[in-house]
Amino acid sequence: MSDPTRPHSPHLAKRITIDNGFSGGWMPHFVPSEEYWVDTHTHLYDVTGAESLKNILDKWFYELDAFRLGTIVALSTQDDQFGVFKEAVDNDPRFAWMYWPDIDTPSVARVREALKCNVCGIKLHNSPIMKGLTPRSVYDNPEWQEIFSIAEEAGIPLLWHITQRNGYSPYHGGGENPFWADGYKAGVNFTNEDLLSDAIKWMRVYPKLKIIGAHQLYTGPERLVRLFEEYENLYIDSSCGMFLRWADQLMEEDRLYLRDFVETWSDRIMFGTDSLIRPEGPDRIDLQGFLCHPRFMLALRLSDRTLQDVAWRNAKKMFNLKTVSTARKKSVRP
Repeated sequence: MSDPTRPHSPHLAKRITIDNGFSGGWMPHFVPSEEYWVDTHTHLYDVTGAESLKNILDKWFYELDAFRLGTIVALSTQDDQFGVFKEAVDNDPRFAWMYWPDIDTPSVARVREALKCNVCGIKLHNSPIMKGLTPRSVYDNPEWQEIFSIAEEAGIPLLWHITQRNGYSPYHGGGENPFWADGYKAGVNFTNEDLLSDAIKWMRVYPKLKIIGAHQLYTGPERLVRLFEEYENLYIDSSCGMFLRWADQLMEEDRLYLRDFVETWSDRIMFGTDSLIRPEGPDRIDLQGFLCHPRFMLALRLSDRTLQDVAWRNAKKMFNLKTVSTARKKSVRP
C-alpha cells in the first residue's frame, strides 16, 4: 500500500488494525479518490439576477454533482451582478467568483466594490494584446497598477491567461494559432516569451501578489519547474493541457513523467476545466469537456495527499472557500 507507483486509498491501511483488523484486505484495489473537485476556471454568462444564477447552478450541478464537482470559481465580466454574486457566495458553497475587468478600461472603484461583494480573484486575459488590439504596455496604466496593489494587499490572486499556444491542437478541439492569427495580420511581432517576460516584471514588482497561470502558461514541466523555483507565489491551473479524452490512456512513460511533476509541485497546481456555463445548462459536449480533466488527474495515479491538494485543498485555501459536504448521495457517489 505504500508503493508510490501503486497508490491506494489511505483507508485501506487503517482497516488492517481497526476493529482488530476484521476488514483488513477488503477491496484491496481501492485507489485514492478525490473528496470533491473545485473547478477554478469556469466562464459564467448571462446572469440576470439571483433566481437566474440559482437556476444556472442547479442545472450545472444536477449533471456534475454525480462526478464530485463541489464548487465552481466563476469568471464574470458582469459588473451589474456583484450583489447577486455576493448573495450566492454567502449562501451557496457551490459558488465563488472572480471579476474580469475590461483590459482597456479597468476601474479601481469597481474592483474595490467587487471586494466588498466577496470576490475571490481577478481574471486577466491577454488575448486583445495578442490580437494587436491593445498595446503590451497596457498594464503600465496607473489603474492596473493600483489593481495589482489592491489584489496583493487583499491576498486575492490574478488568474492570468498570459500566453497562448501556437499550432493546431486537434486533441482537445483547438484551432490553429488562436488569437495570434489575428495579431499577425495586425502586424504583431512579439512572442509568448515577450508576454511571459511582461508578466514576470509585475511578479517582481509585486512579489506577494499571487498569480495563477492559466492553462499551465502553455509551457512544459521543465520550464514550469524553473518558474516555480524562482517565484513562490506563482501557481497554474490544469485546464486545457491536463486533459485526457474519454477512450484514451496515458502511455506509461508519460504517466510517470507527469505524475512526478504533479507530485513534486502539488501545492502549486489547481484543478480547472475552462468550462462555459450558460443558462441553458450543459449538453453532452460540456459534460465530456469537464470529464476529460478529472480523467487525466485520476489516470496519473497520484498519492492521496497530492490528489486532494490538486482537486480541492489548494483552491479552498487560495480562495477561502466554504467546506463542501462529501456525504454519500443515493446508493453510491461515483
